[in-house]
Amino acid sequence: MKVSRAALAFLILAAALGSQARVIHDTETRELMTENLQLESSVMNHAFALPADCCFSYTPRSIRCSVMRDYFVTSSACSQPGVIFHTKKGQLVCAHPNGGGVQDCMRKLKSYSV
Repeated sequence: MKVSRAALAFLILAAALGSQARVIHDTETRELMTENLQLESSVMNHAFALPADCCFSYTPRSIRCSVMRDYFVTSSACSQPGVIFHTKKGQLVCAHPNGGGVQDCMRKLKSYSV
């Protein structure tokens, strides 16, 4: 009788610890997979011209350089040319490279960064 109680207690303890070990393992696996996925997606963002890096329409307004922080020219893989400006408030603005004030603003921002 004492042996069966001891065996039962051991089985309950093993089941509890086993499920706890699985929870810890699942959590660690999930964290590693999330980190790996973030790394892969950041590598892919640099490897291809994503739609977010292309201009499909241009702002109808002229560019006010005083509100811009920096810019980048879109990739040649995009369907049309463009310049994407980052505003000081964190917004992205697409402009035509030959649009009003675009080249002047690009020159000013380039001189600020040097």
